[in-house]
Amino acid sequence: MPSVGGDGPMKRRTLLAGVGSVGVLAGAGGILSGAIPIDSFTEPRSANTPSGNGDGTDGDDGPIELETIEATGSEAGTLEVPNDGVTVAMFFAPSCGNCQALMPQLRAARDELKEEYGDDLTVVSLTAERDHDELREWWDEHDGNWYLGFQSGRSLAGSYQVVGYPVVIIIDENGEKHRHMTGNPDARKLKYAIEPELEAYRERAAETEDEEDGADSDENESESESTAADTANESERESGETETSSDSSA
Repeated sequence: MPSVGGDGPMKRRTLLAGVGSVGVLAGAGGILSGAIPIDSFTEPRSANTPSGNGDGTDGDDGPIELETIEATGSEAGTLEVPNDGVTVAMFFAPSCGNCQALMPQLRAARDELKEEYGDDLTVVSLTAERDHDELREWWDEHDGNWYLGFQSGRSLAGSYQVVGYPVVIIIDENGEKHRHMTGNPDARKLKYAIEPELEAYRERAAETEDEEDGADSDENESESESTAADTANESERESGETETSSDSSA
């Protein structure tokens, strides 16, 4: 799949659909200060478990597809969540002052983490705004340089109980939401929230790789034992044939 901006090759990601058609805010505190509420259309659910099938989808099989647009660091296409890394999703509206203030903070945190974690991290910003020309102008004005999408169809916001903006959520490769931040956290807070999830992902990936290597090793050992046994049996047969031949000659 083609590379997009600074976020590397397209990966598996669930769709972040319209901010205007969203679910309810997760967390015991309800709507936190700094986030602008939007009417929800779903009933409250658990804070970390997505609605629908409980696998990050809205009841359909597979991940949700996000439609991305052509802009700095992004290109027209699709993006899926969950994927083979950690996804940081920012829900915003161009007219929102806190959203504008959040952009450089997210940019600073993302750029620093990208140096260490590369394609293990994907950042995407989502809005209900559909005027692509105005959206691209806003994006460049606020130094966006990662995936940019608009929300339609199945909703990541609905799946992960997001309401209002700005909201930042962190989703792992299994579709589990680990953080739900509202308002305008600074770059330091964003980094400290995201980095532990990247470390945990790498640990899980390393464990999976070790398990696969162990399985391959066991399979190779079994094949070697089988080959040795076959060789021994063949030698015994050849030895028996030689003895029979000798007896016949005598």
